[in-house]
Amino acid sequence: MNISCLHICNDLLGSKVHENLYKNLKNLEIDQVIYHPSRKHSLPNIDQLDDSIVNNIETSEVLNFSHRLFFRKKIDFLYKDICSKIDITSFDLVHATTLFSDGALALKLYKEYDIPYIVALRGTDINLFIKYRYDLYPLGRKILSNAKYIIFISNSLKKNFDNYKLAKGLNKALEEKQVIIPNGLDSFWLKNITKKDIKKEQPKNFLYIGKFNTNKNVIRLIQAFLKLNDKHEKLTLNLVGKGGDQEKKVKELAKKHKGTINFHGAIADKKELQKIYQANDVFAMTSLSETFGLVYVEALTQGLPILYSEHQGIDGTFKENVGISVNPTSVDSIHHGLETIIEKYSYFETQNLDFSRFNWEDIAQTYIKLYSKI
Repeated sequence: MNISCLHICNDLLGSKVHENLYKNLKNLEIDQVIYHPSRKHSLPNIDQLDDSIVNNIETSEVLNFSHRLFFRKKIDFLYKDICSKIDITSFDLVHATTLFSDGALALKLYKEYDIPYIVALRGTDINLFIKYRYDLYPLGRKILSNAKYIIFISNSLKKNFDNYKLAKGLNKALEEKQVIIPNGLDSFWLKNITKKDIKKEQPKNFLYIGKFNTNKNVIRLIQAFLKLNDKHEKLTLNLVGKGGDQEKKVKELAKKHKGTINFHGAIADKKELQKIYQANDVFAMTSLSETFGLVYVEALTQGLPILYSEHQGIDGTFKENVGISVNPTSVDSIHHGLETIIEKYSYFETQNLDFSRFNWEDIAQTYIKLYSKI
């Protein structure tokens, strides 16, 4: 069956997951065009994407500051832009990667051209739009009600969504078209799974990988880790990454606590990252908001138990005892979680986890099945 799909993707350059999905869909001979609402900083970076999808990308006219303030004005602007550049009637369906920023445009296209669409919910939808933009609730309900399928990237996102008033009264009507499809791992990690014998070890080295921004919450993680020194000796927290509004403060704390807090900077080479994972005993990241958090799964492929935020990202993804969830806004909760991991280290189940569901080829096949049903 030949399927033609129009993707609407605001965050094309902000995450590798979209690029990986589109690349794998292309390998399965899906005809696709990716419409990317662009900003000034994003235009030069399009060429950094995989060559197999660059020619399928259509960028919008550049959004300006007023579009950040006035959501409906932005959607109207993008609607006129996409209709002037793309033959909407040539597609079988639209795939919107977020509920509001992309889903609102998919809804307008559906109303005008009767093109069915699926819509995904991500962390920004739950933790920003649904949490604070009550004025957009009527629009959100229309997007959800008219969507053919609603994709949740993680179990925790679905649970969080169900707790908000936006979902009240819609749950039964939406239940049959809700699907949980996780993001996939880079094939390197699936080909290089390492089993760490944690039964014979005591954790000494803790690892964080990511940006150093407010959402990633590294300052609280460091504060909680330093409290461990009152009871434990020779523990280290290794920080890998760069960028973010808290990077300067993180570097200052690493310098002040040299030997206990080690700042490594960014490491792009996957083989070097694997060495870092294998040199550590626990992975810890306590983000305030997380859509999924593939870095947790990377750590698990290398046998590391994880410390993660409750009700966010990976929470609820594994039935096995893979780590400890904590309240990311509480230094005491994070500290208690770290203590628990140390005390119960040998009880975590990281040896025989099934990572097959994070294979991008299989995930692409799952999406194709949904496309085919539409």
